[in-house]
Amino acid sequence: MAVKFARGDLGWVLLVGGGTLVANGTPLGNPADGVLTALTYNVLQFGLPAVLLTRLANELVDTRKLPALLAYPAVLLLTIGLGVWVIAPSLYPVLGKADWWGRKEDFRLAGSSFIWHSLGMTVYLQQRYSRRAQARLKSLQEEAAERERKLAAAQLLALQARVDPALLSERLATIDTELLEQPARGQARLAALIELLRALQPHVEAELSTLARELVALRSYASLVSADARSTERLHLAGLNDPPEWPLAPMVLLPLVRPLLDEGTTLWSLSLLAAEGRAELWLQALGPDAERTQAAAARVPMAELNQRLRAVHGNQSSLTLAANEMPLFKLNWPIPIATP
Repeated sequence: MAVKFARGDLGWVLLVGGGTLVANGTPLGNPADGVLTALTYNVLQFGLPAVLLTRLANELVDTRKLPALLAYPAVLLLTIGLGVWVIAPSLYPVLGKADWWGRKEDFRLAGSSFIWHSLGMTVYLQQRYSRRAQARLKSLQEEAAERERKLAAAQLLALQARVDPALLSERLATIDTELLEQPARGQARLAALIELLRALQPHVEAELSTLARELVALRSYASLVSADARSTERLHLAGLNDPPEWPLAPMVLLPLVRPLLDEGTTLWSLSLLAAEGRAELWLQALGPDAERTQAAAARVPMAELNQRLRAVHGNQSSLTLAANEMPLFKLNWPIPIATP
């Protein structure tokens, strides 16, 4: 298994080598011109093997090829053994050797360095496993949040599939009358109702609704309550003829627009804005009467719709109402980032 330097490893090599030098008190026992040589020795004989062997141990432990109780003690023993009796002697011809340095000093250096490296390894392992535990906890929390979002979406899909009896009975009564008096219009309104009911029924494998599906239901409802049952004269869908299949919480868009269209006279424009990773629908009132328009906007259950939206898309989504003379609703939520 090849171990290569990663970004930042050089800094760790210098830190371990310099720390070993200071911990052993070497700077205090050397003249000023010998400190650089002592630092070079410690960096090469302790810092370099300690970092490389620790990285190797991490890979072996993470891939379950070696237990941690064997891997990290082996790092300590190999670092000290190689540093004192293999690497240092190979550096004597280049960096020089003190006349007084002997076998006794080798064992003394090995013993003191083993103590300090053991303490350093203990701190390193505590931080490493603490970070891993935090990452695991964050992953579990994200998985739990994702399950909650999917559950909320499934519940809203089921709620959306339950047709409002008042809506059904009222529209069927209107259709019965029109079929007798104006058969063409009655047929058109019946077709709009059927399209609405189809749009409200989720796909058998659907976990979440989409913007395209919600707009089909919205367009069907706007046709259903229009004068001729064919057009959407009180709801202008700006540039939404071919909407994207972005995930969108069910039971938000139609319940937002329905009380506004039920008012009977106000005109509205719905447009889509999108940036990288976010989408925003603007529902702008066009009039004609500001007072009646504001009254219709006040009937929108903002708190309930925001709760549904955030249950599925998290706190990064929201539904707001701008305090203008003509109401402006803004519905924004995160969307998948397109990949090339």
